[in-house]
Amino acid sequence: MAKPASTVESLMAEAFAPGREPRSAEYKAGLRSILDWRIEGAPLAAPYELGTAQADAYFAGQEEGKAIWRSLRESD
Repeated sequence: MAKPASTVESLMAEAFAPGREPRSAEYKAGLRSILDWRIEGAPLAAPYELGTAQADAYFAGQEEGKAIWRSLRESD
């Protein structure tokens, strides 16, 4: 039996389950942007000015999003 497709919401809930150290809204937005792009086909954007702490957090979140996506592909 095939695994059900993961949704962005379920992956976000799993990534930020209770007990995890808090992350900023910008970090979470970056992570979500990668999952939205890979799962929903949403366009990627850079919503924060480069060189700011917000942009750094956003891009760090994107890196985790990429790692989650790779992990999903490897488990298929």
